[in-house]
Amino acid sequence: MKKKLKHTLTFGLLLIGISVLGQEFEFNIHKTSLNEYLQMEQKLGSEKVPNIRNHVSFDGNAQPIKFKRKQDIISDLVTYYYFKKKDSTMSHILYEWDESLLTLKSNTNEKKSKKYQKALIKKYNDLEKNITSIYGKSESEGDLSNLKQVNEKGGLKKKDKWFPNDSTEIEMYTSVSNYYEKKGAITITPTH
Repeated sequence: MKKKLKHTLTFGLLLIGISVLGQEFEFNIHKTSLNEYLQMEQKLGSEKVPNIRNHVSFDGNAQPIKFKRKQDIISDLVTYYYFKKKDSTMSHILYEWDESLLTLKSNTNEKKSKKYQKALIKKYNDLEKNITSIYGKSESEGDLSNLKQVNEKGGLKKKDKWFPNDSTEIEMYTSVSNYYEKKGAITITPTH
């Protein structure tokens, strides 16, 4: 029996904002080469950055190529291009807006402004609309409509998934939380 190779395109959208431009993201990894993605990053003015964490692969992926793209209001976009070591075939792409990805520092008790939170929700909604216009309605969980929940335990969360074909999955998620609590050895920190 042949084992199907599942390509995954993942969006880790963590506290994000700004409008979406179609040329910023190419969702079809089956028809876009690694070289085309690298050229796109260069045209967009992205900075290639070294991986500060080693990525272990059991499926033949090489170390991902990582870029940083400056953003307004929010954390810089960090993009990881995963590809097969033997032939550079695209495996998956991870887009994340998370400042801890550029340093070894993990999330702290730093809370984000309402402007930052609104930018996240706008970015998520813009990306969701863009992807839906290409691939149709997603399987969706969560809600981003009540900004007051940001300061409550659990905060705001939303996840959407699209399955354009049997070998592609697009997953988008976000978590917006300014909640901080320390009880003995357990600490819940804001999620950015």
